[in-house]
This record gives sequence, structure tokens and C-alpha cells, in this order.
Amino acid sequence: MSATRAKKVKMATKSCPECDQQVPVACKSCPCGYVFINRKPLKIKHSEKSSPFTEVNNTMSSKDLRILFLYEFKLGHSAATASRNINSVFGEGSVSERTIRWWFEKFRSGDLSLKNEPRGRPKSVLNEDQLRAMVEANPRTAIRGLAADLGVSATTISRHLAAIGKVKKLDKWVGTTPVNGLS
Repeated sequence: MSATRAKKVKMATKSCPECDQQVPVACKSCPCGYVFINRKPLKIKHSEKSSPFTEVNNTMSSKDLRILFLYEFKLGHSAATASRNINSVFGEGSVSERTIRWWFEKFRSGDLSLKNEPRGRPKSVLNEDQLRAMVEANPRTAIRGLAADLGVSATTISRHLAAIGKVKKLDKWVGTTPVNGLS
């Protein structure tokens, strides 16, 4: 192809609703300042009849809802019935049926407490002091060898070595030290 004949490239564009300017599809905003949102708007279903308690839903705590779950459980209602009852009074979407099922299973097991168990990461099965001692005793040990010795995955070893400040330089594990007093 010669330099005089330039290849025409078609570009996909969208029209800005504010200024009707054509903007490339990949752009997030128009030069006029309009911001394109690439998310679809949520369709929220509202019940036909409005309840005087719909405003209460915004101020209800999770403990208040759990009290309602226990009440519905004690009445012998199913999770589906309980969710319909609560949503009809406090507004559609106040609580999901799956949440109520989870609490009903907890109540059925005999645990009637309304406290949620603490969540988070499980305790580490790897002793970092032991790992540090092994690396310092033999700085040329490979990650896979450490993983086999300690009975954990190589990824776990790698993550813990980084946490204790060990990096591999010239096939040796060394501690990271600040340069010129900078950390």
C-alpha cells in the first residue's frame, strides 16, 4: 500500500446524550463532561401496596431482623413463609429467603442465640519462627523442599517468606534490609 492511500479504519462510536457528539465506545466520558455508566440500572420491584413500615427497614438493625427470624421459627413457619411475611411488612427485599434458611438451620440445631459467629481467616498452620529457622539454617533450600518438610503448599511457603521479609537473591534466601536507612 502506498503512503498516499491511507487505510480507512471504522471506529465504533456512541452518541453523547448531552451534546450529541460521537465518542469512541471505549471512552468512559464525553469531552462535554457527561460520564457514561456501563452498568445496567437495577430494576427494583416494589409491592403494589405500600406499608407504613417501609421506612422502618432503613433503621432496623440485623439483630432486630434476627429476632423476627426467631419469632417466625417459633411459630413453626417455613423459611419461604417467613421471608414473605417479613418482606410484606418491611418492604420487598428487606431479607432474602436464603438468609432465613441459614438462621432456621441454626435454630433447628439447638442454637437459639442471635449472635453471628465471628468470621475471618482460619489460624495459620505454619509456624513462621520454624520457617525462619529452617531458612537461616540452610539458605539455599528451595520453596518446594520447605513445603514438603512443613507439609503445606509452596504458595503458603512463598507467602510466609514474603511476610517475614525473606527474598531469594543469587539462589540464597536473605532478609530484606533498608538501604541508606530508608525503609
